[in-house]
Amino acid sequence: MSGLYVHVPFCARACPYCDFDFEVGRSPSTEAYLAGLDSEVERRLGIRDREFRTVYLGGGTPSLLGADGLGDLLAWIDRTFPGSGADERTVELNPEHVTPALLDALIAGGVDRISLGIQTLDRRGLVQLGRVHTADMALEAVTAAQARGLRVTADLIVGWPGQTQGSLRADIDGLVGAGVGHVSIYALTIEDSTPWVKLVRRGLRVLPDGDVQGDMLELSEQLLLAAGLEHYEVASYAMPGQEARHNLLYWTWEDYVGLGPSAASAIFTADGVVRRSNPRGLAAWREGTDPQIDALAPEEAAKEGLWIGLRLLRGIDVDAFLRAFPGVDRRWIERRVELPLRRGNVEWTGEGRVLRVHPRRWLWHDTVGEAILG
Repeated sequence: MSGLYVHVPFCARACPYCDFDFEVGRSPSTEAYLAGLDSEVERRLGIRDREFRTVYLGGGTPSLLGADGLGDLLAWIDRTFPGSGADERTVELNPEHVTPALLDALIAGGVDRISLGIQTLDRRGLVQLGRVHTADMALEAVTAAQARGLRVTADLIVGWPGQTQGSLRADIDGLVGAGVGHVSIYALTIEDSTPWVKLVRRGLRVLPDGDVQGDMLELSEQLLLAAGLEHYEVASYAMPGQEARHNLLYWTWEDYVGLGPSAASAIFTADGVVRRSNPRGLAAWREGTDPQIDALAPEEAAKEGLWIGLRLLRGIDVDAFLRAFPGVDRRWIERRVELPLRRGNVEWTGEGRVLRVHPRRWLWHDTVGEAILG
């Protein structure tokens, strides 16, 4: 099983916290972008022969392409990789772009799931985060998509300066009340290269408080579990059967191929993992600038696989892990997790067949990763 990720590098504006690869402009050329995808596919021998079980269009802002542009992109995928996306087709949308025509184009293109960049329903938070939609727009987009039979993921950002527990409760109550079946929760992270840092220097923003963010993440879990969603991955909650199938590929060591600027790929073999990162920037990608290729030897691949696999809160089935990474054995796993096990951050369950992050220590996943990768 493998997945296809297509990066759509266009945004109408730059959100002050975002460090993703995108270009600002209200009228991107879909024709030129598709020509770039064609060129990349021609350069990458053998990928035309692949059939991808899942397809994910991310960005950037894919919905900025509009109904016609998204229809053209989905048709391009069908021509280039026939039969792909049978298990799931996901497209990231901004709430302000959701119209009946856009939803028609998605459904005609075989899309069955959308990921809405809602971030918050709080007006103050939307202003801080540089979003242009309103709470009403966001909830109307959820309702409209679900009425057409689409599964909906809502992305939320927590821990933005000034957010209160009451505000977070209102966000989650609003989404749960609208029937959202999947919620992704991320703490606001500010990279040095983002506009937020410049705004801090000018006294127009402050940096988020890490302790407050931890409290907000824990409150999010409490509220979403009470609403019937399962906390199945560090940042992901879902109603039964609503898990993100494409994302599960990343956490269960399946191959994925990324197309477009900055898109990443990973191919797993008995000899390790080959990772590919496309060049950043639309111009460099169109010009065919060489990607970065990293071949991880079996042990390094297994370290990364152990850390990534522990994002799933159900844990890692050790037998499945050893089939995916035959260059190591169980004793190797035990040595890698000796420190986090001693600290109580991970535990063995299922009579020693499953390794997982302790249910009350999921916020320590990165700390676990430092021990495993070190």
